[in-house]
Amino acid sequence: MEGRPCGIALVTAGVGRRRGPFRLRTVHLGTAGEAPGESVFVEYNRLLVEPERRAAFSAAMIDELRREPGWHELHLDGFAPKDAAPLLASEPMLEAQPAACPVVELRHAQGADGSVLALLRSGTRRKIRRGLEALGEVETEWPRTPEQGLEILDELIELHQRRWTDAGEPGAFARPRFVTFHRELVRRLLPRGRVALFRVRAAGRTVGCLYHLIEGRRVLFYQSGLAGSWDKPVSPGFVCFALCMQACFERGFEEYDFLAGDSRYKRDLSTDARELIWAKGRRPAMRWALLDRLAAARRRVRPGSDQGADI
Repeated sequence: MEGRPCGIALVTAGVGRRRGPFRLRTVHLGTAGEAPGESVFVEYNRLLVEPERRAAFSAAMIDELRREPGWHELHLDGFAPKDAAPLLASEPMLEAQPAACPVVELRHAQGADGSVLALLRSGTRRKIRRGLEALGEVETEWPRTPEQGLEILDELIELHQRRWTDAGEPGAFARPRFVTFHRELVRRLLPRGRVALFRVRAAGRTVGCLYHLIEGRRVLFYQSGLAGSWDKPVSPGFVCFALCMQACFERGFEEYDFLAGDSRYKRDLSTDARELIWAKGRRPAMRWALLDRLAAARRRVRPGSDQGADI
C-alpha cells in the first residue's frame, strides 16, 4: 500500500571523533556513534525493513544521506551481512571490513548424547575436564528474577574490574553511566527472557559470572567476570563457558555466539563461525587527502611503523 511505513532506521551523529587536528563528523546507522569505551556496541545490527523492500529502502536512505551536508564519514557498525549488502551496493565509497564471530552449534549436541563438551576440540575438552576435576563439586545459577540477576551482575562487574585494573586497564564497566545502563537492561529484559546471567561457584567461592543477550534461540555472550588465580590447575573461563553452554542446550537454545573478536579463547571454545560487517566511507575533501598523503609519507620513512594510525 502506497504511503504506509515499510522500514525505519536510526541515524546518529558520531561523538568525540577526530583525525589529526580536525574534528571528524561521522554518521552511524543503527548505533549510538559514541567513542569506544563510552557506549554500548551494537552487533548483529539490522535494518528494520520488510525483507522484500530492503534494497529499495537502503538505496533511498543512502540517497537521502548524500544530500545531507556537514558529515565526513558514514559508518556501518556490526551489521548482519544480509542487511549490510544492499547498503554496500548503494554506496560504493563504503569499504567493508568483515569480522568473524565464533559460535557453538548447540543443537548438534543432540547427536552427542546431549553433551556440548563432546562438540569441542580434544585439547579444550581436556582443559575443561581438568578444571572440573580440580574444582570438585560445583554449583551453577541461572537467575529467574531481576533481583537475582542484578546480584550476579554486580559480582561480575566487581570481578571484571578487578582483573582489568590490576592489568593497568580501565575495564568495560569503569564509567557509572555504563553500569547504570546495564543494571536497567537486566531489570527490564531478564523477566522477558532477553537477558541471561550465569554464575559458577565451587569451594565456597565464585569461579566466574557470564552475561548474555538472547535473540530467539540464540545466546549472545556479552561480558564476563572471572576469579583470579587458583591453587589448582583451573581455567575459570573455560569451565564457566562449558557449564553455561550445557545449561543453554538443556534450556532449548540452538546456538551460543561469542560475537566478534579474534581472542584465542573464543576460537578454542567454538565449533563454527558467523560473520559481521563493519564499513566506512569518506566524502572527498582536501584535508583528508592531505592527511592520507602525510600518513603514507610517514610509513615510507619508517617502514613497519604504525605511527600513521593516529593521524
